[in-house]
Amino acid sequence: MLTFSAGAVNAWGFLALGGVFTSVVTANSALTGVGLGGADPRLGALAAVAVVCYVLGAAGAGWAAGHAQRGGRLRPADFLLLELVLLWAVVAWWLAAGGDPSGGERTAMLGILAAAMGCQNAGVRVAMGPQVPTAYLTGLLTGAVTDAVTSGRVQWPALVTTALLILGAAAAALLERLLPGAAPLLPALLVTAAWLTGRARTGTRRAS
Repeated sequence: MLTFSAGAVNAWGFLALGGVFTSVVTANSALTGVGLGGADPRLGALAAVAVVCYVLGAAGAGWAAGHAQRGGRLRPADFLLLELVLLWAVVAWWLAAGGDPSGGERTAMLGILAAAMGCQNAGVRVAMGPQVPTAYLTGLLTGAVTDAVTSGRVQWPALVTTALLILGAAAAALLERLLPGAAPLLPALLVTAAWLTGRARTGTRRAS
């Protein structure tokens, strides 16, 4: 659910909020440099906003997930709460603007979504381990290709994760084309379902 939602957020952010991604920090960092070099200052500024907000979101969710692991009151799935607040805030803002916000509002929404993706990636890394990425696949695919050519092993989880990200992006693109007002609802609903699933599993383990 988280990987599918990440694909949807990245696709919708790219299509509707200025042409940069919400969690692809490598690409956004390069675009920031393109802007600094004078080729496209507007695009560079948008990419810089996405990178800064991603870092802020990662810091917040990383702290929450780490606190939960150290025996605090937060449950392991509660790092998703901050992401949920951010995603639903964008949904409400987008609907309030009638699906046609101003340029400044789109930039703010882009920053909020980038922070949400930072929350997701950092929280998953702390709560589930670095081997379970949901929105950054370069290292995952590199490892899968390396294992395939050196040992003949097929890393099916890496392939499934990649496929889910692509399908999430495709679903968001389809919604953006057919039902633009509904597109931001997709990732918000998926992350909500993931959070509820995580809390239910935690409650079951505690009861056992």
